[in-house]
Parts: sequence; C-alpha cells; structure tokens
Amino acid sequence: MGDPRDPTTTLEHGRQEAGRGAPRTLGPFLFRLLCADDLTQPPARYPLSARTEADIGRGTGGKGLCVDLADAFASARHAHLERGEGGWWARDEGSRNGTAINGRRLDAGEQARLGDGDLIEIGHTFFLFRSKARGLSESLLEPKPGEEDPPTLCPEWEMELAKAARLSRTSHEILVEGESGAGKEVLARLLHDRSRRAGPLVSVNCAAMPEALFEDELFGHVRGAFSGAQGEREGLIRAAGGGTLFLDEVGELTPGLQAKLLRVLEDHQVRPLGSEREVPVDVRVVAATNRSLQELAAQGKFRQDLLARLGLLSLRVPPLRERREDLGLLVRAVLRSGPRPPERIRFDLEALRQVLRYGWPLNVRELRRALLAAADLAAADEGESVRISPHHLPQAVQHPEAASGAAPAARPAQPAKADLTEAERELRDSVIDHLRQAKGNVSDVARRMGKGRTQIQRWIARFGIDVDSLRWTRE
Repeated sequence: MGDPRDPTTTLEHGRQEAGRGAPRTLGPFLFRLLCADDLTQPPARYPLSARTEADIGRGTGGKGLCVDLADAFASARHAHLERGEGGWWARDEGSRNGTAINGRRLDAGEQARLGDGDLIEIGHTFFLFRSKARGLSESLLEPKPGEEDPPTLCPEWEMELAKAARLSRTSHEILVEGESGAGKEVLARLLHDRSRRAGPLVSVNCAAMPEALFEDELFGHVRGAFSGAQGEREGLIRAAGGGTLFLDEVGELTPGLQAKLLRVLEDHQVRPLGSEREVPVDVRVVAATNRSLQELAAQGKFRQDLLARLGLLSLRVPPLRERREDLGLLVRAVLRSGPRPPERIRFDLEALRQVLRYGWPLNVRELRRALLAAADLAAADEGESVRISPHHLPQAVQHPEAASGAAPAARPAQPAKADLTEAERELRDSVIDHLRQAKGNVSDVARRMGKGRTQIQRWIARFGIDVDSLRWTRE
C-alpha cells in the first residue's frame, strides 16, 4: 500500500487498517446455557466461524469442535453440528433421549437447519445458537466448574462492558440507557468501582419526589432556609463528594432542576437552599434513563444543553431478550444470591425449558423475583433438596401465550391511576409482591416495608390493588 509518511505515496480509500478494538460482525456461535440437573456446570461460549463441524455428547470425540457434557442423560455421541448449504445444521446421532430444537424432537439421523436464537436440548443440557453477532472477539469461553463466571457471554454486551471499562477511568459524565429492570444501576456501580474514586456512590431516583423536596435532597439547605430548617443539610451532591452521583431516570427532572443541575456540571459548585454562597464539589455524574432524551429534547421537555453535557458519552444496557445467551449466567447469579447454594437446586426439564424460552419483558428484575420465589416455593415443598417445577414459576412464565408476554398483574379493585411514573410502577409492584408473600396481610406488609399500616392502605387504594385476589396466589 505504500508508506503513508512518504509524500509521494497516495493512499487508497478503504485500504486503511481498522482501528484497534473496532466492533465487527462475528459468528456463528454455540452457547451452553445450563444443565437442569447440575447448576454448578458453568455456561460457555464456542465460536464456530473457524469450524466446519462440532460433536456434542458425554465423552465425545471427533475431528472438529468436541463439547463434552457431564450429563447422565446425554449419549456418548449425542448430536452432530455441521456447516452446510445455507448455514449450520444439527443432526441427532441416534441418542437414547433425543435432540430437540425449540421443543421439537428430531428423529434419529434427521437433520435440521439452525436459525438465529434456536434453543437446542441435548440430554438435560440446553444450548443456544446464534448465526451472527456484533462484537470485538470470537474467543472461546469455557470456565471449569468452580471457576468464576465471566461477566457475559453475549458479544454485544461484552463490547459495551469493554467500553464501560475504558470510560470508567475518565472523569466525564456518562449516560446509561436501557429499559427498566435491565441493570442500569448495576452498570453505574461497575463504573464507580472501576473509577477508583475515593468517595461513595450516591444513588438518586429522579422520578421519586416532587420538585420542592427533590431540590432540598439534591442541593441541601442551610439553617433557617425555610420553616422547620433547624440545622444544615449537606444534600446528596455534596454527600457524593470525591465519588459518583448516580441520577436514575434523569429524564423525569423538571426544567427548573435541569437548569440547576447543568450549572453544577459546568461550574462544579452547588448552592444550598437559603445560602448566598456556592460550595465547590468534586463529583462525577452518571445518569440513567429508560426514555430517549433525544426525543424529549425534540419535544422541548429536556434541555438541549444538558443533553449535550450528559449524552456525549453513552452506554446501552441491552434488554434481556437481546442477551439470551446470558440466561445461564444470570440464573446462576440470581440463585447464588439467595439463601441456598446453586448446588442444592435443580430444575425439572420442563421448568428450565420455560425459563429459557420466556421473553422476560421486565428484564433481569423480573427474572430475579421469579427465580427466588420459585426456589422458596420448591424448598417449602421438598425441604433440603430443592427441585424447581413448572408450578413453582409465575403463570406468565408457564403460559406466556395467555399473558401475551406480559408479567402477571393483580386484578384492580377499582380504576387505578393509568399514567404512573417509573418510580410509581416500581412501588406498586413492590407492594403487590409483599402482599403476595404476606397472603394479603396488610399489617405484615407494613412491618416488612418499614411503613405504617395506614400508608400501606393508602398505596393499595392509590394503585387500585385487589388484596383479596392476592390472598391465595402462590406466584
């Protein structure tokens, strides 16, 4: 191509080398998700781009990729994958228990073409096939039992986490975009932890308070600033000094608060309510939203100058339906956070099939609630050995076609407020969950939530919750 430093060299368009770390099209991939009988077996990622065939089984061997399974229900040579006309094909090798794709069992020797997102069952172990992905690396990820799980197997999310790692070492504001329940606050904590800032991470829900109270929460006040201000309040911005201020649902900020936040970001100073002087602050802001700030700005509901400040560097948390290859990792992580270790928990084959095929429209938050509740119900039924069966799962997971992909909701006793904010929806869901666990006992819910019984009754009336419909539900 010639030396670009030579003034006589003319460069040709399209011949420059791609920059390091540039995303590219990858794939295909095979992902091992989970074994229903042994959750200690870690999920894995197998790139297939350099392969022409793969064998899967218990103690299998072959010319191409060999995926050995510790699964008593898998045959020695259980299934064969091969690159052929139009893509990759799967064939059952006459196994004892068969091979299924998206729930359809293959006849012995039958070949089926694999499509993007197909769920493959081999014995009691589930795999996911992806024909292509956007990412940085096609590296093999196959941890051994007992080793730490990788943060993700999903190439797109792996690419975003790599970007987050680079941004964490800067002092710039960062905007985290993603649906409710996808894990925006988890990413904010990762950014803070990797920033090595000495101060704390302080989280603020911008949709949870009216403007008058929120301004005091954010900026603090001096003594005598208003009636009842008998002392000085530092405010959350100063409380995050030397650390990170996480503003969740920043799109809910009122225009007045947007202007004051912009001034803090530009001047690095905050003026407490009632004070005539500004106090210097050293704080890094990470904002999050489940709404498009660009659309809000176009509608005049969000300041363009604040968007330019917050949205210059952004990260996107994908919804769970876009990272199904991580379902195995997430199931293990959720159950690990519960009171029982994963090695004591098993799934009925149909129950795990339902978990892996459900769309999880409310994302990781919904998955967490469903799995922890299912494990509790299974423990109550079986004692020390926990086996999660389909009837332990929520109705929406058991029968997604009846729920149209939506999570189950309590029947309203009266017309409820329709235009709830995100914070109000989360509060309503929390009250419903506590009422289910307490079998409709309002006093028990008040103790669990640390609130007065009258407050719980106000929320029940405000959100139109039918307590009677929750007294006997198990989900």
